[in-house]
Amino acid sequence: MSNTQDIFFAAVGDVHGNMHSMVRDLKAWEKKHNHQLAFVLQVGDFESQRDEADLVTTPGPKKYRKLGDFPDFYTGKAVFPWSIWFIAGNHEPYGFLEQMPQGGEVAHNCYYLGRVGTVTLSGLKIVGVSGIYEPKQFAQQRPDVSLISRSSNKKYVGFTEAEILEAIAFSSADILLLHDWPSGIISSTEAQRFGWSNEVGNEYARLLVESLQPKLVFCGHMHQSYR
Repeated sequence: MSNTQDIFFAAVGDVHGNMHSMVRDLKAWEKKHNHQLAFVLQVGDFESQRDEADLVTTPGPKKYRKLGDFPDFYTGKAVFPWSIWFIAGNHEPYGFLEQMPQGGEVAHNCYYLGRVGTVTLSGLKIVGVSGIYEPKQFAQQRPDVSLISRSSNKKYVGFTEAEILEAIAFSSADILLLHDWPSGIISSTEAQRFGWSNEVGNEYARLLVESLQPKLVFCGHMHQSYR
């Protein structure tokens, strides 16, 4: 940005409930580089479970489900030093997050952007789309959150066609937050090098990139650093 002071912010990958580790790493970066972060963006699988009841509504094998550090921040025992803005991935407490599909504050200084959301931070327009591409869910309306105890948690992980269109209607973005990758980011040869299938990402995430023309796109999901 010309004629303005430099802005430093962080983009964080899949946290999976390890909030204290995230804060510790970001503070270490600030100390090392002698810069203060203005805000923190997070690309899904944040896992903001408040308690065991939230954990039950989180998709994923039971053996991998664990209550992370978020209760410390929810109760005020700990506080995020910067504002945290996150989207949902495919491992989230949807029994909690689906109560606020438009987004909202889930703990002090910690904000869910919703199924589709936008916020302007330090003059940057940020657009976020939660979830991953699930073909069977894409054209359907997901079950109401009141039915989650009688439904599969997995029915809440996919974004819908309507949500993609809603995001496109924002017209532009400086930063786009996605959980799954856009298709075409990585070649089949590179994918095989990481031990993945030949096809990584989805065409609807790609459509969002092409439609909104963001300067930066941040994704998670694959647990692999790639730039």
